[in-house]
Amino acid sequence: MRYLLLGPVTVTGPDGPLPVAGPKRLAVLAALLLNANRVVSERKLSDLVWGNDPPSSVRGQIQVHVSELRKLLGRATIVRQAPGYLIVVGPGELDLHAFDEAVARARDELEAGRPESAAERLRAILDTWRGPALGGVTEPLRALEGPGLNERRLSALEDFFDARLAAGRHVHTVGELRQAVGRHPFRERLQVQLMLALHRCGRTPEALQVYADTRARLASEVGIEPGRSLRDTHLRLLRDTTEGAAAGTAERALDDGVPAPVPDGRTALSEQPPVPRQLPPDVPLFVGRNDQLESLDGLLAAGATTAVAAVGGGPGVGKTSLAVHWAHRVRDHFPDGQLYVPLRQCGPDGPALDPAEAAAGVLEAFGVPGARIPAGRAARFGLYRSVLAGRRVLIVLDDAQDAAQVRPLLPGVPGCLVVVTGRTRLVGLVAAEGARPVTLDPLSAREAREFLAGRLGAARVAAEPEAADRLGELCARLPLALAIVAARAAICPQFPLGALVGEVRDAGGVLDALDGGDPEIDLRAAFARSYRSLTPRAARLYRLLGLHPGPEVAPSLAAGLLGEPERRVRPLLAELGRAHLVTEEAPGRYHRHDLLRAHALELTLAQDTEEDRRAACHRLLDRPAHSAQGVAWPFHALGPAPVEPGRPGLPAPRRAPPVTAGCPGRRDGEA
Repeated sequence: MRYLLLGPVTVTGPDGPLPVAGPKRLAVLAALLLNANRVVSERKLSDLVWGNDPPSSVRGQIQVHVSELRKLLGRATIVRQAPGYLIVVGPGELDLHAFDEAVARARDELEAGRPESAAERLRAILDTWRGPALGGVTEPLRALEGPGLNERRLSALEDFFDARLAAGRHVHTVGELRQAVGRHPFRERLQVQLMLALHRCGRTPEALQVYADTRARLASEVGIEPGRSLRDTHLRLLRDTTEGAAAGTAERALDDGVPAPVPDGRTALSEQPPVPRQLPPDVPLFVGRNDQLESLDGLLAAGATTAVAAVGGGPGVGKTSLAVHWAHRVRDHFPDGQLYVPLRQCGPDGPALDPAEAAAGVLEAFGVPGARIPAGRAARFGLYRSVLAGRRVLIVLDDAQDAAQVRPLLPGVPGCLVVVTGRTRLVGLVAAEGARPVTLDPLSAREAREFLAGRLGAARVAAEPEAADRLGELCARLPLALAIVAARAAICPQFPLGALVGEVRDAGGVLDALDGGDPEIDLRAAFARSYRSLTPRAARLYRLLGLHPGPEVAPSLAAGLLGEPERRVRPLLAELGRAHLVTEEAPGRYHRHDLLRAHALELTLAQDTEEDRRAACHRLLDRPAHSAQGVAWPFHALGPAPVEPGRPGLPAPRRAPPVTAGCPGRRDGEA
């Protein structure tokens, strides 16, 4: 008996084809054959043959069809076995079995280096298909099982083209590949094979056009970018424009029966594109930040979108250290590369890097030659996103100026994760791109002690715990400042920590004692970089705040220093907050640590005139008495309380409304 499923469903006996009446009976037979020598339950037969709308008598109809098939094929061929039926099929009787076995043997031959034999075997077995599989059966069975069978045929066809290309038959394969691509325009493996065949025939421009056409079709009809295999082939072709002529010579030599010489070394097409591993070294002895690390870990489950984290915090608080440390922790989740992109030119004090230049650096890291990187911004960013599409890549964008600098560098499809650090709060990324904000504050007292212990040894810190804590306070528990002090202590191990406390405390300026002698670890330079991002009015407020000795800054105090109304000062405080030069711990309550105050004091002494500073100080000192006028106003009936007018520029005092209820001990209306 011979059973055929790869085309119209047919049964052939010793005397020729056997008649199987009706689509449903053919469907019952085909459903049993697709599971040959295995039991098919009555429920599964019902689903395969009738789909979601079986008749109420479906069990009886199955029995009728099986009974008629037994008469045709023999009672021993279809066996009743709970919970359904089993059809017995011998070796070589089912064309699907023969197809699968031939494909498996051909793949073994291809792996063994016998591509010509593999191609011949695949060609022969592909010719056994007589049309769309499962012809003549019911629609539910064809809809459920047909796509899987068609996928097996297409996969074998692609194996056939691989074997032909491996055998060097590029010239004679191009035409068939074009036909296959025309019938299956979204099969990217076929597109890759056509590109390789064209390239090896010396027709590289046509090969590159295949990629361009495929990419445009995917974008317009499906809304996606090409997959990784197609992109990688495109990049390899861009890097190698000379192999085509040699491959064409090899093809002609093979066609003439003359073995072609094998070139020494690997060709550019056999090379894999580089996998960038650009992360700086991990931070030694990283301390604390457990909440922030946990927040970043939560981004690993993003999947449906490109995950973005916006890491912010004051200067010297360790934003880059956190980003790099976490990137090392999770780098195994991103097998296609880890990128580190500093967004400043020529070091931390340089101007902001054009995002188009940053994109070019990433493209070069993935092996795109400089000559192939588009000059136009839109085309360059498009290629940038195309290269990243389908890859799992971790990108650290360090020291961003603002959200506008970052947006063009965000990948366009899921799979990648971007960590952005910035001197200012990247509110735009959080609002528009859904970035997860991760804010760093100075270390806790315990973490600062652990930081010093990690760098100086636990025994040395335990011997002088009070001095260690005092060093932490003098450093405002900033990792950068603590690192500078720890380096000084490590270089001079004979110095007691108490002596270092005195050295830092008694220095002419505390920032002088925290000068690391290197622009990369200079705390004053770190503060200056954030200060330079301010507008002139916010910068003036920052400087004048250095005249105020306390850590808390209220809007009314800032208004007094500037001599402006509070409503005009609040936006300036918000700007200082975005630059992390003050921290709004509660609505209307701002805080800054002693090192920022010391920096602001240095700036006002250097940049503001003595007259400006004196006027600001007088306004600051006058403010309590001047504001008391408003507090005393409800008690005007007790007698006048003369207060001298405030100095010019001092905001008008707030006055309480007139008293309408009597003071304690007095009746309403009494003097």
